[in-house]
Amino acid sequence: MASSGQDNDEAIFGINVTPLVDITLVLLIIFMATAHMIVHRSMNLNLPKVAHSQDVPTQSLQILLQADKSLQLNGQPVDAQALAINLAQMARLDPSLRVTLSADERVTWGDVAAVLDAIRGAGITRIATEVQPKKGQG
Repeated sequence: MASSGQDNDEAIFGINVTPLVDITLVLLIIFMATAHMIVHRSMNLNLPKVAHSQDVPTQSLQILLQADKSLQLNGQPVDAQALAINLAQMARLDPSLRVTLSADERVTWGDVAAVLDAIRGAGITRIATEVQPKKGQG
């Protein structure tokens, strides 16, 4: 008995690539439109200018990482474990706490990353690093 389905033994002479081209062009346009935002990750804003303004005082902790890998918290010597404990306590008291990290240029990146990890582990997200401008670029 013959099968009920039809066998198409005809060769396909052409494939419609129009949908493929349409999708490719749409993706190309999307990538071109978003590439600038992906690279720069920030937007330039023209902020309003005012004649009278007031600086908002914020508490900022200063952490120093010296060349000999010793740590100071607001000028007081501290070890890495005590630094993490102190930062966690201060972060619980003030959730908007800011930390400025100053590290000697001779310190390895691993040591700086360990201090940054302790800061982030305490729940502090407002972290700044301090650098000096090069001579003649002030």
